[in-house]
Amino acid sequence: MGAAPQTHTNADKKYMLKIPVQKRSKETVASIVESCARLLVQEPYHAITTDKIAEMAGVSIGSLYQFFANKEAIVAAVIDDLLQKDLAYIEEKLAHLQSPDLDAKIHAFIDIGFTRFHDNRPLRTALQGVQGMLDYWETRRVFFEHYQKAVLAHMPVYPGRDREMMALFVVSCFNNILQLGLLGPQSPEHEEAIKKEVFTLFSRYLKP
Repeated sequence: MGAAPQTHTNADKKYMLKIPVQKRSKETVASIVESCARLLVQEPYHAITTDKIAEMAGVSIGSLYQFFANKEAIVAAVIDDLLQKDLAYIEEKLAHLQSPDLDAKIHAFIDIGFTRFHDNRPLRTALQGVQGMLDYWETRRVFFEHYQKAVLAHMPVYPGRDREMMALFVVSCFNNILQLGLLGPQSPEHEEAIKKEVFTLFSRYLKP
């Protein structure tokens, strides 16, 4: 049995007015965040209100405002929750990646990213249009910091090259490619074409 997933992202949760401690409070917050995520998939962002979120979550608006100041804060919590799950999945899969062959590692890295990318894809698509409105950069910074560290363990060693910088470039580039994939044609053929180009890009970058 594997270790329990670590929680890395935005430990301070500055988007929250109060951090839940008791089990019932944690369940209330989880229901609010889950309901907001469902509404983001179902409705345009501007049509979502805190009243709608509270109604779907089955909590009073007063309970919602104990933890979140506004809708934007709840959406930030949705993003944080999604990134935490992404990171737990990525770290677990990369930790079990044992192949000594660089090409095999690159293919596995790409497959890990795309497999996770398909999880909750409608929500990821919905979030594309609203992320610029939100203050969630600390969440993303911590996510990338730990994602980079997980990839760094598999970086080849070449004299004169900075492995940490290499890992940062790979992670940043791949994340942007996945994000752009949400905006392109949705077909297995298109995805395979992207994977092929990503492999070419990374294999040339990572080899001397």
